[in-house]
Amino acid sequence: MKKTEFDLNGPDVMKLSWLLSNGQVFLLTCTDKEKSVNGIITACWITPTSHDPLLLTASIGNGEKGTEAYRFCHSLIKGTNEFVLNIPTPDLTEAIFKVGTTHSNGVDKFAANGLTPIPGSTIGAPLIAECFMNIECKVIDQLVTGDHTVFVAKPVAAFMDEDVMVNGQFSDKYHDKKNQVQMCDLITMWNMW
Repeated sequence: MKKTEFDLNGPDVMKLSWLLSNGQVFLLTCTDKEKSVNGIITACWITPTSHDPLLLTASIGNGEKGTEAYRFCHSLIKGTNEFVLNIPTPDLTEAIFKVGTTHSNGVDKFAANGLTPIPGSTIGAPLIAECFMNIECKVIDQLVTGDHTVFVAKPVAAFMDEDVMVNGQFSDKYHDKKNQVQMCDLITMWNMW
């Protein structure tokens, strides 16, 4: 579907903030400085933290504690201070599951999951074409909180499928929880309850 740009300085920015704060699952993409390797992770701990200016936080595993000594995408974000938040719909649930259970340094997650990378407009990390919204973010601050790092990011560009907003409102298709993948859906799939 054709993408249109979302005005991050326009009157609908607070609506975007509310859309992002409802438990939605994200596919977070990142890359290295040379754009030679891409990473994708399933991310659930994403939340707006300011309306003006619009700021988002992403809590990403850093490998500081536990048995895993690294987090590949964490290192990519630290190296570039940027990432893209890609918002999927339930038709991507299988890809979300596979992305969340493999490591980006061991597999090309785009190819393995039938996802199409689109070059970013202002940052190096790719967008995912199959996601209904893509938000390019630059990290402006970070805080280590145990085995995760909370990255505070400023959205610098956002794109959405052309049917996401109708007459200045997010269409029912995208704000109805039946058309979103929620964190509890993944916990159920991973049999973690």
